[in-house]
Amino acid sequence: MNSKLTVAKHRFVKTPVLTGNRLILKEINRHDVGSIVDISVYNGVFATNITEAIDILEQINVDVENGESLHWGIFLKDSSVLVGTCGYYRGYARNNGEIGYILRPLYRGRGIMTETVKLIVAFGFDTLKLDTVVAYTDPENLGSIAVLQRAGFKKVKSEHADFKFAQHHP
Repeated sequence: MNSKLTVAKHRFVKTPVLTGNRLILKEINRHDVGSIVDISVYNGVFATNITEAIDILEQINVDVENGESLHWGIFLKDSSVLVGTCGYYRGYARNNGEIGYILRPLYRGRGIMTETVKLIVAFGFDTLKLDTVVAYTDPENLGSIAVLQRAGFKKVKSEHADFKFAQHHP
């Protein structure tokens, strides 16, 4: 384990591209934002229009530039359609990474998010050299709970009302 007491920063000149069987995770550009207004969110606040969605993307990009986040668009490999977003958010305290993700409703229930989570967790362990990856979800979000369990996460105690799941470096 690489436990560190300081907050690690992970800066990349360009957002790394991750490729799965059906997906490509890559940077979201301003011209992509129109298709994901309904799922654009920052600190629990959702965008209601394209201007707010662009503002959210810009806020996330500041976090990325500061080395405190990594943010990807989830694109279908066969059509290049942007179907969701995912990433590491809130820094890397004690060499832990917190993931978050959201998928456009039309694409849910197809295994896309399970493939996505597996890709970003592998990146976290292999490239970021994280010790632990965590995710929080509402206890009523059964779809997200199932995704995390399929991706190898286990429920752990949490001080929050949300469920906390973790996966430790193998």
